[in-house]
Amino acid sequence: MLRELGRHVGAAAISGVIAGVLVAGLAGRIAMRVAGFASRPELIGTLTSNGNRVGDVTFQGTLALALFVGLATGIGGGVLYASAEPWLRSRRWKGLIFGTGLLAALGFTVLDAANIDFKRFGVPVVNVTMFAALFIVFGIAVAWSFDRIRRAIDGTGVIARPLEIVAGLAAVVALGSSMLLFLSPGGLGEPVTIVMVAVAVLVPPLVRWRGLPRGLGYAGFGGPILVGTFRTVAGLRDLLI
Repeated sequence: MLRELGRHVGAAAISGVIAGVLVAGLAGRIAMRVAGFASRPELIGTLTSNGNRVGDVTFQGTLALALFVGLATGIGGGVLYASAEPWLRSRRWKGLIFGTGLLAALGFTVLDAANIDFKRFGVPVVNVTMFAALFIVFGIAVAWSFDRIRRAIDGTGVIARPLEIVAGLAAVVALGSSMLLFLSPGGLGEPVTIVMVAVAVLVPPLVRWRGLPRGLGYAGFGGPILVGTFRTVAGLRDLLI
């Protein structure tokens, strides 16, 4: 059982990191660059709310964003996918479903009405569309990577055993990091967000493990999605009006 858990969580964690670096990191950097390019000329050179200078694109800044934002996002997203994947396994568009669920549940963490940069730089509707799309693309990338990594681990090829070991290590790191985020003050932000993520991560696997009614598992996803959707829509209303 522990071996299977390591394979599953490890493959999801690796997939999450890959998607996090490519989507949250690099694609997110491109989205920022597009917003900066579309800004009024007099705003070039000013600082964003994160302390970045509009118009400056450096290798160091891109690498830092890809690694730190990409790794953190990837590990968290990978753990969430490890919880969701058994419930989506038979779905043809599982990556799209997962990404849409992430946008609904956690979109407010990025599409924050308090972040004036969405209105200050570029075109608000374009900015919102780009950053909302990152959630969808992330979900698709995680699902696509997971299927291939898991197939390689379960196969008989020369990389199967080494990849399984890497997956086991990734599972330990992902689960350990998740525990730190849950328990550390401010690790995931406000308590409501911590509870939402914890419910989505813990309840559905517990339902499958104990053979409880499947409706409880879907409720474990549905509750956070409903709460997050309300907050995300409220944020979008303020950003776009």
